[in-house]
Amino acid sequence: MRRAAVIALAALAFALGGCASISYSDAGERHMVDIVNTGWYFLNFIPLASGDPDNPNGCSCKLFRQTTSLENNIKMLDRAIEERGAVDVRNVNSNWTDESILFILLKRHTFQTSAQLIIPTEEDLLCE
Repeated sequence: MRRAAVIALAALAFALGGCASISYSDAGERHMVDIVNTGWYFLNFIPLASGDPDNPNGCSCKLFRQTTSLENNIKMLDRAIEERGAVDVRNVNSNWTDESILFILLKRHTFQTSAQLIIPTEEDLLCE
């Protein structure tokens, strides 16, 4: 019985999976980035599956590893800055959310970071 419960929880974690994503929003002169990293944990401290910060927006996760951290979100933010050609960021905001499923047996931890990217315009580049 106990072994079946562990297998069922592992199957649920694999089905739900961890997720790491980077999304962008451009509205006029504002360039926003939103980074979300989610992980599933058994009994709140045994990692089952977490998002892969090395492959955000991909169909991959890190099994039995804890990757939901500020350090990993900042690493993904650095990648977003480089990819978008930003020279700076402002209004960086991070928060952590915990959700319990099946009382304390299964928990989902989500770490979210958002920021405004400062991307130089063509006019800015000509002035330099």
